Amino acid sequence: MRTLCLYYTRTNTTKEIMENIAGILGADVAEYTDGKNRNGFWGYVGACFATVNNAIPKVSIKGDIDLKAYERVIIGMPVWAEAPCAIGRALIKKYRNDMPAEVYYVVTHMSDKNDYMTKIRAMDKLLGRPSSGQVSIRTKENDYIKDSTDFAAGL
Repeated sequence: MRTLCLYYTRTNTTKEIMENIAGILGADVAEYTDGKNRNGFWGYVGACFATVNNAIPKVSIKGDIDLKAYERVIIGMPVWAEAPCAIGRALIKKYRNDMPAEVYYVVTHMSDKNDYMTKIRAMDKLLGRPSSGQVSIRTKENDYIKDSTDFAAGL
């Protein structure tokens, strides 16, 4: 199955997780971005503000990617302020009509809270249909590579 792993990352952790999943599945991998530098304290504050206020920024996928060429897309995104990042939500909203039948979410976070199903349902609403599946991966003090390997092995 031709698979694309898309990710947004601020600290490179989500990138590492998505590259691991792509490697296991033999998938292509690409980054999506809003073009803003979100490094450092103020970058994080701005990211949280956009997420809390449901501000959907402009977003694009880096490289020459045709989503319609894939049978499965796995979208990786961090959680900011206890919600999937605004940039990930913007990606889903902008490209929903180009997404293949199978769409999965990989939500990365530092918190030990792992009840993101309300947020997943909101992302499904942006997609216009239920996703094919999802995983919530805690990155702080946790073997997130093992968790992402287990998720990929289950696909």
